[in-house]
Amino acid sequence: MNISNRIITASLAMCLIAFISGCNKLNDLVTFKMSYTSEVTVPSSLGINLPLDILTPPISTDSESQFSGNNTSKKLVKEIYLENVDISVNAPEDRDLSFLSSLHVYINADGLDEKLLASAENIPDNVGNTLSLTTSGEDFKEYIVQDTYSLRVKAVTDKVISEDVDLSVKSGFKVKAGLLND
Repeated sequence: MNISNRIITASLAMCLIAFISGCNKLNDLVTFKMSYTSEVTVPSSLGINLPLDILTPPISTDSESQFSGNNTSKKLVKEIYLENVDISVNAPEDRDLSFLSSLHVYINADGLDEKLLASAENIPDNVGNTLSLTTSGEDFKEYIVQDTYSLRVKAVTDKVISEDVDLSVKSGFKVKAGLLND
């Protein structure tokens, strides 16, 4: 084997080692989902087209347990993106969401500014009793690694509702994090 063939062989071997090392770095990441559900009540109202702000009680993230169960930790989380927010009617059973004109859901946690999570505008009258909101596309890592967070739901109605409406807010997050060293 001449010197140029040896150089080519050695170069290819180094490229192969670098490629395999790069693949192993990809394997050092874990992706998993975290889901949360909270309840809010839209109070009966006499007016329409007025924004109503509804706060949820603090929602426990149980993040440390979920991270541990996925072989990672809070400090290894790279990003947490919202995949979906679905609003559905819990009560009264015969109620739909057609009374809503728009809906915005904000997230907040201790020491952090409030941030838009998801929203829906121009909600149609034939919406039914479940609505999927448009997510903001933001990274919510700082909020979900906290022990708790809260939601603020800003609802604008375009119909008078004569009784309180209980809603369920279901949020699904996608987490990307590094793996713990074995």
